[in-house]
Amino acid sequence: MSSATSPPVVEGEADFHYPAAGKPLKTWYKVTGELTPTSTPLFILHGGPGVGSEAYNILSDLTVKYGIPIIQYDQVGCKRSTHLQEKADAGEEFWSDNLFVTELHNLVRHFGLDADGRQYHILGHSWGGMFGSTFAAGRPKGLSKYVIMSSAPSIKLWVDAQNTLRKTLPKEIQDVMERCEKEGKTDTEEYQGAMMEYYARFMCRLDPVPDDIMDGLAELSRDPTCYAAMWGPSEWFVNGTLQNWSVLDKVSAINVPVLLLNGRYDEAQDSCMSAFFDRLARAKWVQFAESSHMSHFEERERFMQVVGEFLTKDTA
Repeated sequence: MSSATSPPVVEGEADFHYPAAGKPLKTWYKVTGELTPTSTPLFILHGGPGVGSEAYNILSDLTVKYGIPIIQYDQVGCKRSTHLQEKADAGEEFWSDNLFVTELHNLVRHFGLDADGRQYHILGHSWGGMFGSTFAAGRPKGLSKYVIMSSAPSIKLWVDAQNTLRKTLPKEIQDVMERCEKEGKTDTEEYQGAMMEYYARFMCRLDPVPDDIMDGLAELSRDPTCYAAMWGPSEWFVNGTLQNWSVLDKVSAINVPVLLLNGRYDEAQDSCMSAFFDRLARAKWVQFAESSHMSHFEERERFMQVVGEFLTKDTA
C-alpha cells in the first residue's frame, strides 16, 4: 500500500513515574498520522518482552488507507525507552505485567485520551496481547476496541503450544535443543541456531525475514534483561517471573469488541486463541491461512483490511 502523501510522524518521550524502578523513567513513542481532538488512535503493544516497536512500522498502512493514527512505543526496558539492567534480579515484584499495564495507562494520560469523550483502540501482539488483556479487563476509560494478535491468556497454554510445535521439527534440531537445555547452554550459537530453525517455521515464514523483525530479535542480544528476567532462554523454556502468569480468570471482564487474529502456522496455536474466544462476549476470530506469527508482514494486504475494517466500522 502506498500514498502520494506520507502521513506525518512525530517522535517523543513520556515521563513515567514508577516508584519501584528507583529512578525516573521515560517511554519513547512514535505517532503516525494526525492526532486531533476527535481522532481515535491505535496503541500498538509490541511483543517480547523486550524487542521494541520496529516490527510495527508497517502498520502505518492503517493510517494511509483508513485514517487511523498509530501510537507505537518501546516498552521500558528496551530500545529507546529507559533500560533497567540494574533490575535484572529484582524478581516478580518488579518484573510483572503491572509494570507494563501502568506504563500504558501513563501513555493514555500523556495523550489526554483518558479525558471525557475521548476514545482509543489497542492492538496487543504476542506478549503485548498478554498484558494488554490485563489492561482491557480493567475496563479503562476510553478504550473502544481491542485487537489480540497471536497471543495467549496463560503461559501454560503458550508453552504447551510451543512444545507441540517443537515436536514437528527435524529430530536433529530437537536433539540440539534438548541437549543444550539439559547442559545449561541456551546462550550458545548452537542453541540459537536451533531457535532460528523454529522461528523460520512458526515465527515468520518469509525469506529473508524483514529487517524490522530481525532488529527486534537483535535487541534481545543487545539488552536481554527484560526477556531473561520475565521469560527465560526461549519461547518454550519459560523460567522467568511470568512462568505462572495467567489472565484466564479476567478475560470475561473485557467489555469492548475484540478481534482475535492468528496464523495457521502460528506459535499462538488455536488452543491459545480459543481460550480467549470462549471467554469473550463480543469477539470475532480471523485466521490467516499463509501466516505464522507475523501475519502483518506475511499477509500484509489482507491483515490491513481485516484490522482496518474492524476498527472503522460499527461493531455490535
